[in-house]
Amino acid sequence: MSVHGQVVSKKQGSRRVRKKAEEAHGLSITSLLDVLTIILVFLIKNVSMETTKISELEDMIYPQTITNEKLMENPEVVPVKMYQDKILFGIESLPLGTPDDMISDANTREAMKQFFLNEMASIPEAKKSSACLVVQADAFIRCVYVTEIIRVATYANFPNIYFATIEDPDWLSDYRPASIQ
Repeated sequence: MSVHGQVVSKKQGSRRVRKKAEEAHGLSITSLLDVLTIILVFLIKNVSMETTKISELEDMIYPQTITNEKLMENPEVVPVKMYQDKILFGIESLPLGTPDDMISDANTREAMKQFFLNEMASIPEAKKSSACLVVQADAFIRCVYVTEIIRVATYANFPNIYFATIEDPDWLSDYRPASIQ
């Protein structure tokens, strides 16, 4: 006893079942458009915030990047090469010891200080403002070692300290901090 649009029942007191309404034809995209609009608003907001974080400031003078060849042509350049097991000073690559020695041994720190003072003394007075220390450090050198080099170099009055890097435009995509490795 099934008739369209009428209530179907088998016996008195039983549950009544109605026929389902006709199914909607086609897909309503109104809710989809709403969701996409909200996502678009969030994306636009986040993109505009990122550009604000790294915008160029008008009252700041930024250092320029120069190539290794141009830098090493300058006779007032003093390179420091930091490896995990040794530190080499100057163009002659004079060994000083290990990074740990630099922190724990007072004689090593004093030798480094004397080296920097001698290098600054050998630079003519007219060129002292262009003197620079170039620090080349292994990727696994801890910051405390680099900080110690900078501390002693500033004591010796080096006006410029540069950090040598490899010219790789995609370095950030391959970079993984030690804290998340």
